[in-house]
Amino acid sequence: MEDKVNLINHEENGYKKTGPQPGYYKLEKREIAGYSLVDLAMNLVFQSVLMFLTFYYTDVYGLPAAQVSLMFLLSRFWDAINDPLMGAATERLNPKKGKYKPYILWGAIPYALIAVLAFTVPEFGDVGKLIWAYLTYNLLNMAYTFIIQPYISLTTVMTADPQERTKLNSVRMTFAQSGGVVVALFIPYLTEFFGKDDIATGYQTTVILLSIITVVILMFSYTTIKERIKSNSHLDPVKLKDIVIQLTTNRPCIILFLLFVGVYGFNTIGSASGIYYITYNADRSDLVGLFSVMNVLPSVIAVPFVPFIVKKIKKKKTVALGLIIAALGSISIYFIPVSAIVPLMFAKGVASLGYGVLMGILWSIIPDAVEYAEYNTGKRYPAVVYTTIGLGLKVALTVGGVVPTWILSMVGYVPNATQSAEALNGIVLIASILPAAICIGTLIIFMAFYNLTEEKVEQIMHELSLRHQKQ
Repeated sequence: MEDKVNLINHEENGYKKTGPQPGYYKLEKREIAGYSLVDLAMNLVFQSVLMFLTFYYTDVYGLPAAQVSLMFLLSRFWDAINDPLMGAATERLNPKKGKYKPYILWGAIPYALIAVLAFTVPEFGDVGKLIWAYLTYNLLNMAYTFIIQPYISLTTVMTADPQERTKLNSVRMTFAQSGGVVVALFIPYLTEFFGKDDIATGYQTTVILLSIITVVILMFSYTTIKERIKSNSHLDPVKLKDIVIQLTTNRPCIILFLLFVGVYGFNTIGSASGIYYITYNADRSDLVGLFSVMNVLPSVIAVPFVPFIVKKIKKKKTVALGLIIAALGSISIYFIPVSAIVPLMFAKGVASLGYGVLMGILWSIIPDAVEYAEYNTGKRYPAVVYTTIGLGLKVALTVGGVVPTWILSMVGYVPNATQSAEALNGIVLIASILPAAICIGTLIIFMAFYNLTEEKVEQIMHELSLRHQKQ
């Protein structure tokens, strides 16, 4: 016991250690909070996009659902180019203030400004408004990538201790989901408060307020984060072939990419469809805010329990548990009468609970794929691995944006009008069966093909430690 205490109190380069292995550093509480606040700040805008942007484009901005669907689809082709380029650029550059954290500071104000522009209705014609939507939506995605890709790579240079990383990501996702709660609570009511009879102004003013808060938090968080592990990826610049190698030889990376597509696709569709379902199927537009809260609040409650669940059943089974709970909650909505508001809210809460379990484990698995990549290729490019996997989030935005709007277009949805029976059936399909089907499909793929266990990761890290000592 005394040796263990001495080991924990041991310092290296001025930082406390948690073990004898290289890079096993203890994270400070202030740093964990500061790092996690970045995700809260980013989600004040990102969750606004997930929950309300589709509805905003169709019912406020005035774009036909088919045009919105096409815009979301075409935008992903650019993301498929932009995101890997951002990952490669991050590895090639070596800013004086840190490998990854300066992007938080540099991107804060542009991200906030573009968010406001995305929720602005310009005085243009139909073609001009469509061009404005394409421009601001894609710039917002680029600004998000500029911050989030280096940010998520930070965990690899803050500590190499898997337990510290799991703790960090658990707190981070609690904060991230809390950002979603803030959005769900305040956007519907602040939009009405600020806009009154002008809903477009209400949205814009609310997003301005959230964007200001975002900038303040990001600038504070930048001052709290410490990069303890030196990255030398700029000395061996990442090349196109390195990205190709990751796509062709890193099996865990590909499976995690598909997991991200499934999990975030489930959430994007569930979030975007909720406002349509409550407004038109349940005919309770006054409950949009409460339904949105039930879409995120239980997930916040679930996240802190994930480290305990992981200790009991390991990472892979924890992912399976989250997907099963999310699927059960979603499919229940199909069988509950629209007039049964309390059971509907409960079912939405169950789906959110499953999503919270997934959020608590999802990002803490990615460092395992980073270690595997170095073990497999001899090169360590965390941002490339994170970008490849994180691109699944962007693909999920496509799934969540294209599929619902395509279905709405096919079933004859008309904004701000009484919907036909066919349109109402389409909406309930989007809100219940589709999210559940995505969860089940993702569960089958992940359980069948993901083979990076905790024991294997431990062996890989031991081998990497031996390699580093020989260098």
